[in-house]
This record gives sequence, structure tokens and C-alpha cells, in this order.
Amino acid sequence: MENLEIILTDFNKKDINKLVYDEFNLASLKIISSHFYDRKLKKDLVFSRVKDVEEILSPTGTGNVLIEELQLGIPLKDIMIVFSFNELKGDIVLNFPANEIVNRYEEDGELKIKILIHYLFALKKGFNIPKIVLGYEPATDEDCVLIEIGNDDSNYDQEIRKLLNCSL
Repeated sequence: MENLEIILTDFNKKDINKLVYDEFNLASLKIISSHFYDRKLKKDLVFSRVKDVEEILSPTGTGNVLIEELQLGIPLKDIMIVFSFNELKGDIVLNFPANEIVNRYEEDGELKIKILIHYLFALKKGFNIPKIVLGYEPATDEDCVLIEIGNDDSNYDQEIRKLLNCSL
């Protein structure tokens, strides 16, 4: 089974709590597993013990959360979110099975893609994210990238057509 990744690049750390608690609403979701490290307490923590994600990831830090289902315009199941931050910015990687977006037996695959891309454009704008990448794991490899939403991208339909022309 192939996985897809969505990478929110150079995400501003000061906005991480708003993304985690408000946008993704992780505190109310069913979390399968998680891992964070508290530098002050010098111990590992699960997400339910984390009260301030920005603080846990400071000055630098990483963490991960495996969620049963997350809404990104469409429901995505078995989604792993990995946080990796330096002092000011970091990347957030959302990894999930490719068949969550396109399943050859579903007729609404194109609609799912459109909804997801529209959601990512809105997320980029709302959090001033410099670039969002969607691709096969590892989406950091240029040949695995399906869509790159950068500062010059403003045409949803053009990006959706590019994705639909790729064989998922």
C-alpha cells in the first residue's frame, strides 16, 4: 500500500497551537498513539499530556501523533502527523494511505481531490504557509511530488487538473 504525504513547509511555530487545537481539533480526536519529549521534565509524553505544543517543541523539537481520522475537507483515516521544528519554523508532515483520496472503486474520487486541494489552499492562506507539498512518500523527493502549492499558485482548478492527470 502506498502512502501520500502533505508537507506544510516552514510553518511558523507561533501558530502551531492554533493549528493543532483549533484547526485540526486534535484534543477531541481518537488518537491511536503519540510521542513528544518534554525537555524541561526530561521525559516522554503522550499527546493528551501536552498542554502547549509550541512549548514542547521549543527551543527545537519533534513529535508525532497517529490519528484514527482527521478532517482536511474530507475525512482521512490512519493519518500520522509528524512535527519537526527549529527555533522559529518547522515542517508538519501528514502521512496517510493513498487510497484515502482515490480509490479506484469510488466514483467520488475526483470530488475528494477537489475538496482536499481547496482545503489546502485555504489552510495555506489562513496560516500564511510558504509552501504545501502533496506527493507520494517521501514527498520531499522531487520525483514523488504531485502538487506544490507555493506563493504564486492561486488557481485551484489548475492544480486539481495537474493532480488528476497523475495516476494515483
